[in-house]
Amino acid sequence: MKWPYRSLIFGICLVSGCAYVEPLVQDFNVISVPQEQQLGAQIARQIIREMPVVENPVWNNRVRSLGNRLVSTVERPNFEYRFYVIENKEPNAFTIPGGGIYVHTGLLQMTGDDELAGVLAHELGHSLERHPAKALSRSMGAAYLTDLLLKGQKTEIKNLSFQLAQGSVLTRYSRQDEREADEIALILLERARMNPDGLIRFLKKLQALQRSSPALPFLSTHPPTAERIARLEALRARSETSPALGSRYAY
Repeated sequence: MKWPYRSLIFGICLVSGCAYVEPLVQDFNVISVPQEQQLGAQIARQIIREMPVVENPVWNNRVRSLGNRLVSTVERPNFEYRFYVIENKEPNAFTIPGGGIYVHTGLLQMTGDDELAGVLAHELGHSLERHPAKALSRSMGAAYLTDLLLKGQKTEIKNLSFQLAQGSVLTRYSRQDEREADEIALILLERARMNPDGLIRFLKKLQALQRSSPALPFLSTHPPTAERIARLEALRARSETSPALGSRYAY
């Protein structure tokens, strides 16, 4: 498809919110790696100023040691990956542009190390595929992001930081993004010699939590948890007989 037609379709999608053209713009990204690093640094500074970043050394060491072990398996990282803990009771984590990964205290309180590693591997998968930049590109467009990067508007960056932390921007991840992040998580866990079943166990805990508390907004655009579990279990069974999954992603 020639670029002018793709631009037109992207514009229509932004205006109408129509989901049926999403495959055509799945990898649409107007942000270069250096721009993503710049935007991520601005957002990270705002998060530190405005949100309850936790300084607990035990929690931070736990998250960073597991995260860095996963990062050590990546041969060609785009970013310097950094891990933080945020005071928030939701069992969630999120990734900002440029390699910053934030874990909620609610997640730490309900996970063992294998399960936490599975979540971190999933978030790292989002960053490796540059899903945050692609989600922002799809939902906000080139003009807005260029203006934000060039002018560094503090109010807009502050608003974007809160939207990222609350999930209202990153729910622009497509379901295909989530499936890719799950696949990459399995690859990274196996490379790091960490238990690849940890992510599945976490999702089963999340599934049980959904039964008792169905209103978990951050899951609204994920594939159904039961579907993710079934898919990951099938991938695990397949990986025991064939190493083909890793060939799709060259990191």
